[in-house]
Amino acid sequence: MASDVILPALLLWLMPTLVSAGLVKRQADDLEDQIPPCRTYMMDGLLYLDCSNRELKELPEELDYNAQVLLLSNNNFRTFPPQLENFSRVETLDLSRNYLNHTIPSYLQNWVHLQTLNLSNNLYDTWTTTGQKYYIKNLDLSKNKINVVDEKAFTTMPYLYFLDLSENRINDLPAGVFSEADNLDTLILSRNYFSDVPSFQSPSLRSLHMSSCQIATMNVDSLVGMGSLLAIDLSMNQLEEIPDNLASETLQELNLSYNSINMLTDNSFSSLPHLAVLDMRGNEFRDVWATSHFSSNPFLREVYVKGNRWSCEGFSVNLLLTYEFLTKEPSKIVDRESLICYSPSNVTQLSWQQAYIRTWHPVESSSPPFTTIALMVGVIIGIVVTSCVCRGLVAITRSSEPARPPPETTVLNLNGTATEPRAESVILRVPIREDLPPSYDEALLMPRLNSSFHSLPDFVDEEEPRNYRRSRSIGDLTEHRPRIADRRSLRRPVDIRITIDE
Repeated sequence: MASDVILPALLLWLMPTLVSAGLVKRQADDLEDQIPPCRTYMMDGLLYLDCSNRELKELPEELDYNAQVLLLSNNNFRTFPPQLENFSRVETLDLSRNYLNHTIPSYLQNWVHLQTLNLSNNLYDTWTTTGQKYYIKNLDLSKNKINVVDEKAFTTMPYLYFLDLSENRINDLPAGVFSEADNLDTLILSRNYFSDVPSFQSPSLRSLHMSSCQIATMNVDSLVGMGSLLAIDLSMNQLEEIPDNLASETLQELNLSYNSINMLTDNSFSSLPHLAVLDMRGNEFRDVWATSHFSSNPFLREVYVKGNRWSCEGFSVNLLLTYEFLTKEPSKIVDRESLICYSPSNVTQLSWQQAYIRTWHPVESSSPPFTTIALMVGVIIGIVVTSCVCRGLVAITRSSEPARPPPETTVLNLNGTATEPRAESVILRVPIREDLPPSYDEALLMPRLNSSFHSLPDFVDEEEPRNYRRSRSIGDLTEHRPRIADRRSLRRPVDIRITIDE
């Protein structure tokens, strides 16, 4: 019963929302119907006709047939639309991501301005020719299912400059497939099913890309038919060795990275006289190369070796020579930090140079080197000789200096005032007469008596006030005066002698 009540209430509550959603969808459909399937605009001085991403099966009517760039990608075309025959100024035609599998229509031979034709992501399984001459310069056939290429497929494209056949199912190419494509410069065959490098002829090809093709072998004459080849990319394949005397009179860049190559010989690059860039990253090299491997490559300027686990066990002086060959200015090695040892354990993570020094010139830790001992002995002898020379110079200097006068002594009393120099500052001896006692003046000049006099205590008379005090003289010593409670003065005269050296 409760459900019978709740369900109608819920429907009544959601009814406005459902109605509004339906209205929005209907408005969106109406708006989409109002939008034309193709739009025209100008960009970079070219007239564009964009009909892409509209799920079209055929082109609409009333198109601008003066368009120079025609974009028809990501639709549902299964054949070339017949309206294309009405265009004559097209420079770029993009029909990628459709369902095409037919050959190029013959009316495209009238498109003398056509430079780029993009047929990637379609359903082509073979590529043949119709015998018609086309003006196409850039042809993209990537991401199809092509497994057979006719030998005459590109002979009717004399202006072809760039060809992309990557991500297909090609496992072989006829020898003369590009022999009449006199302007072909770049060929991309990556991500196909080649087991070895195909030997074909091309008088103009300069760049060949064959990465990720599962190539396991390479013939000595694989590159002979490509008389203008400058660069070849064979990365990410299954090559285990490089054939001796691989010949090419023009090759400058060889990319063999991420294969399974583990050895080089003196003949590996001996027939590549113009080799300038060599990429050997991510292989299985362990033994350090010898410089003789590159004796026939005077133009070599860049070498990539990162990702190889070099073994520095049992190496010879070739290790140091190769290190200097790759690193000396101008440096050939691009990733110098990759020239490190992974074995044995005593040189792990050391550079080739450091490993060579540690292995062939080890530092003896049991006894110090001879040079260190000689240095220590030399330092000690130098210290002794320097000390003797300094002492001799000091003695000579002292003997040549004139005698200094005796220092002058200035006596200050406690009030800070200077008094006349005392007699004891001058070395003066008063002859003492043995038959008579010294006079008063003579006694004052005697050092002992003078010292005793100044050490005598002060006496205070009874009749004098308590705040008055005077010192007794030598003459007063003979007079008898009673002492008051044997009290001494707390202040004594102090002689302060200051010696002044001239």
